[in-house]
Amino acid sequence: MKKQIIYSILILFSIPCFAWNNHAGITYLILKDHWKNQNVPNVKVESLKTFLTKEKDSIQETLSLSEDWALNRLPHLSKTKDELKFSPNTKEMDIVTKFYHALRVNPKHKASLYIQSVPKKNGKNLPLDELTTLNEKGKLVNETFLSLNEGQMVGADEVIVSATDEPDYDLDLYLFEDNASDVGKIYGFGYQPFGNPAVEFSSQAPFHMGFFYEPKIIFTLAGFLKRTYPELRIHQFTELSKLAFRKGHPYWGYRFAGWALHYIQDLTQPYHSSVLPRVSASKQIGVQLVSIVGYQTPKDNMIQFVSGRHTLIEEYQYYLIKNVIASKNWKHPVVTSIMNFGANDLTEWKSLDDLRVNVCKEAYDAGEPTDEQLENLNIPKYETLYDENHPIHTILATLLRNTSKHTRAYLDSLNVKR
Repeated sequence: MKKQIIYSILILFSIPCFAWNNHAGITYLILKDHWKNQNVPNVKVESLKTFLTKEKDSIQETLSLSEDWALNRLPHLSKTKDELKFSPNTKEMDIVTKFYHALRVNPKHKASLYIQSVPKKNGKNLPLDELTTLNEKGKLVNETFLSLNEGQMVGADEVIVSATDEPDYDLDLYLFEDNASDVGKIYGFGYQPFGNPAVEFSSQAPFHMGFFYEPKIIFTLAGFLKRTYPELRIHQFTELSKLAFRKGHPYWGYRFAGWALHYIQDLTQPYHSSVLPRVSASKQIGVQLVSIVGYQTPKDNMIQFVSGRHTLIEEYQYYLIKNVIASKNWKHPVVTSIMNFGANDLTEWKSLDDLRVNVCKEAYDAGEPTDEQLENLNIPKYETLYDENHPIHTILATLLRNTSKHTRAYLDSLNVKR
C-alpha cells in the first residue's frame, strides 16, 4: 500500500507545474496599485559579483542566520557542509559560484542583468541562453527580456517584477542526489522526495511546494511529503535582501526580495499547498487497494483529473494576465481583484514563522472549493480566454486576491519602498 501511494504521487509530480506561471505579470499589477501614489525610486544596476565582492565579509553570517532558523523549522534539513560555506577569502573569479554553493542552489544559474519587459517596451533583447540553463524554455519564448548594463539606472518596480519570475528559470534544478549533477551529491538534500528525477522541471518541485495540512495518515504513508524547502529559500533571500539594503545595494535588495516573493506567491496556489484537493485519505487508500487487484482506472482518473485542473488554472492565468496587461483592461474582474485594495483590505506580515498559518493554510483551505468549481466548469484544458463574466474569472479573482494581499504585506514588512 505504501509503495502504491508513493508511486501515485511520483506520477502526479512528474507533470510540470509552476504555481503561478506569470509571476512577473501578477506582480506588475500589484505594484501598479500598491505604489500608485508614490514615486518609485530608480536604483543603480549592480552585478552579483560586484555585490558579493564588496560585502563578502557579511555573506556567510547572513546565510548562517537563515540556516539556523531553517534547521529549527525543518527537521529533514541537513547542515551545509563546511567546505560549501562562503569564505571572505574566496578569489574574485570564483565568488559567484562559491555563493551559489553556500546557498545550495544551482551553481549554473545566470544572474544576468536584465528586466522582463512588462508591458513590452523597446530595448536590447537578452538571449534566453543568457537567462537560463533550461533545455525546454517553455513559456519564456513568449516573453521579452531586455539587457541592462552595470551602473545603469532602472526602476525598483521593474527589478522586483522581473525577479519574482527568476527562481523558475533554473535556481532549484538538479539539487538532489538522484538528479545526475555534481552538486546533488554534496548539497545534502538526499534523494528527490517526490516527482520524477529524470524530468527537468520536476526537480525544483520540493522547493516550490509546501504540504503542512495533509491528514496524518497520508504523512504516515508518504512521509517524504514533509521534505519541502520553500521556507528555507524565503528566509535566505529575505535576509540577503535586508543585508543588501543595509549595506547600500538597493538593486540587490529589491532583486533578492523578488526572489523570496516567488516562493511566497507559489504557496498561495492551492495545488502547491495540497497534494490532492477533494480526495480524502480514505479515497486515496481505496483507489490504491483496487489498483492492487488490477482495477487501475479509478487511480488513473484521480491523478488525471486533479493534475488537469491544476494545469488548467495555471495555463489560463498565464494567458489572461498577458492579455489584460497588453490591452490595458484594468476593469477586468481579475485585475480589479488584484489591484483594488483599500487600507482595510491589507494584512500584516509579522514574521516568516507565521507563513504556514497566514499563507499555506489559507491556500490549503481554498483547495477543495477551487477544485470543485474548476470541475464544474467542465473545461478539460486551456484553449481560449472567455468573456469577463465567465465563472473561471471568479475563481481566479479569489485566488489572486490572496496572492496580492500577501505580496503587499511582505514588501511592506521589508520597508523596501525607499
